[in-house]
Amino acid sequence: MVVTYIYHSGYAIEFDEFSVIIDFLKDAKRDEKTYWVYDYLLSKQEDLYVLCTHSHSDHFNPEILLWKEKKPNTHYIFSKELLLSQKTAPQDACYLDKGDVYEDENIRIEAFGSTDVGNSFLFTHNDIWCFHAGDLNNWHWNEEVSKKEALTYENNFLCELELIAERTDRIHVAMFPIDPRLGRNYMRGAEQFVKRIRTDYFLPMHFGECYEKANAFEKYASKHKCTYLAITHPGQSFCLY
Repeated sequence: MVVTYIYHSGYAIEFDEFSVIIDFLKDAKRDEKTYWVYDYLLSKQEDLYVLCTHSHSDHFNPEILLWKEKKPNTHYIFSKELLLSQKTAPQDACYLDKGDVYEDENIRIEAFGSTDVGNSFLFTHNDIWCFHAGDLNNWHWNEEVSKKEALTYENNFLCELELIAERTDRIHVAMFPIDPRLGRNYMRGAEQFVKRIRTDYFLPMHFGECYEKANAFEKYASKHKCTYLAITHPGQSFCLY
């Protein structure tokens, strides 16, 4: 299993039988001449699953709908919010609302909630559990809003976190926002996540170009026996399991 950071919240996960791309925004170089998605993943023979958690422009790039022209065995699984926002059409994808499940011979995908719009996705293959948060996070903004409002944001997140914890007590690979724009407590949601759910590997997202601030989470993750995978550039890969 190979996990590759593409850009922003975009990740690719390669299993032997198929690959998954989530929240693609723009491609990343694989080497000096080729790119990860357009030159490599779209050329693989195995099935490709394209997931999108919601319609925000930093998570949904409509170019992904053209990939099926080059690669017919591409499967689209989107949050239903994309359909409701009229960013996509009914025939474009299989749509999941919170609590819905997509399952075939390769993968099982379960839709959980978000503290913004759309969904987060928990998916599994061969007993490997992966979680992509989308925009699920503790968006407390406690330096900009009242204490009461910040607590409301936090409680909403903790409720969603508890639902995930009820589904599984272990996540092998988690992709989760660490956004420095939240201020000095910007890692709070990630801290709560790894404290509540046993997480083997943690990968950051939604951090822009703030690699150093995102990677500061490594110290906290290790306290909870979680291996933090530090990101230094787009296109970085990790060979796991």
